[in-house]
Amino acid sequence: MNPMPNHHTDFMELGTIHQHQSGCKQHCFVFTEIADIDLPPEITKYPEKIKNGSIHSYKKENISPPPPKLPTNRRSRKIIAIVSALLVCIGLAAGIPLALQLRSSSLLEARLAFIRRLLAESPLVEGYWAPQLGVNFSKSYAEVRNSMVGALLWPISVPCAAQYLDAVQLTLEGIDDARRMVKKNSDMMIVENADEMEQAHNDGKLAVLFGLEGGHMLGSSLAVLRSMYSLGTRFVSLTGIGCTTPWASASIRTDFFDENLPTTLTNFGEVVIHEMNRLGMLVEISRLSEPAMMVALNVAKAPLLLSNALPTSMACNGSTAAVPDHILSAVSQNGGVLMLNVERCGEKAMPLKDAITAINYVRAIAGVDHVGLSGSPKNYPLLLAELARDRLWGSVAIKKLVGGNIVRVLREVEVSKNRLPLSEDWIPLEAIEGNAYCRYPET
Repeated sequence: MNPMPNHHTDFMELGTIHQHQSGCKQHCFVFTEIADIDLPPEITKYPEKIKNGSIHSYKKENISPPPPKLPTNRRSRKIIAIVSALLVCIGLAAGIPLALQLRSSSLLEARLAFIRRLLAESPLVEGYWAPQLGVNFSKSYAEVRNSMVGALLWPISVPCAAQYLDAVQLTLEGIDDARRMVKKNSDMMIVENADEMEQAHNDGKLAVLFGLEGGHMLGSSLAVLRSMYSLGTRFVSLTGIGCTTPWASASIRTDFFDENLPTTLTNFGEVVIHEMNRLGMLVEISRLSEPAMMVALNVAKAPLLLSNALPTSMACNGSTAAVPDHILSAVSQNGGVLMLNVERCGEKAMPLKDAITAINYVRAIAGVDHVGLSGSPKNYPLLLAELARDRLWGSVAIKKLVGGNIVRVLREVEVSKNRLPLSEDWIPLEAIEGNAYCRYPET
């Protein structure tokens, strides 16, 4: 009597790593969610439940008939041997055994299918999307859709040189441009909180959360901050790239000869954070100087955000958003999230293995609840499929990474809303009188 086909072995090979096989590390992986795999018919037809990863019993009437016997005559055996030898030679000529190539390819497709199902359930939140409005918008938009991005944090940008001139007017015009661009695309939706973001994703739309890339866009005015909130902006980077304000210092200084500008976060800067906490706005601090970051983390009443950043040990030379380890630890204590730029290092694309190393590094220091993704990579699914090979990254952990942590922070910021008193403060005149603000004379 011929033995029954070993379906149990085939099933287990789909979901486990065989560490004892040589060369397996680069081509095998662990499915952390076996229940999500589309199993072949010969496995799923058994009605008995799977227990502890194995089929514990069978029903006799459901067992498939044994496969036909292979030919045993000498000529048939010779043909089989020749064909097998040719297949092995073809595989070796390509540098990788053919069977391993086929296995690796099929497993990658299975992992990608797993990631697609996961991203259909939870929105992938891109932490830093700054498209060029106009002719390049459609190309940038297509890239994020092809990467299965479900939500965007879109910082409106204004040049730092406009800080003491017409930065506020340019900000208003930028918000208007962005809102009109979104309304031209029927599958995009402007959102203002976590619930709306998840609802947009469920409706198949790309959620857009607007913010401001730099405190210089506020004109050092809490009244302007409140007005920007009323227009739908829900996060503010306290400083832009190399753009120190009269109340917050940037990580890269271009104003060494201006002794009036701060080297940390001033008292008025703390007031700005508290007012943002009261309004329910996300405070983004990745471009702050290290001393200013620590002050912000200590005084904030709600979780903070660091978008488009990298650990200092992995950042490029001259990076404007390099975050040291002690800041990572403080972010964890604050409850915030660091969104890693996992696409580029300067002008070079970041290798996939380096991106995964950076993600695991932040997770090891700050924890899985405090890491996210940023930088508009062109192929998030491939990155996540590779990450899913690691047993640490089950479906729950990956959902936190792709956007669950940001959704949590948005909700916690909403909880702190209106729990602080309204601030009526104005920035001290001595903090701005040395700069070239064009202002109507004070009465």
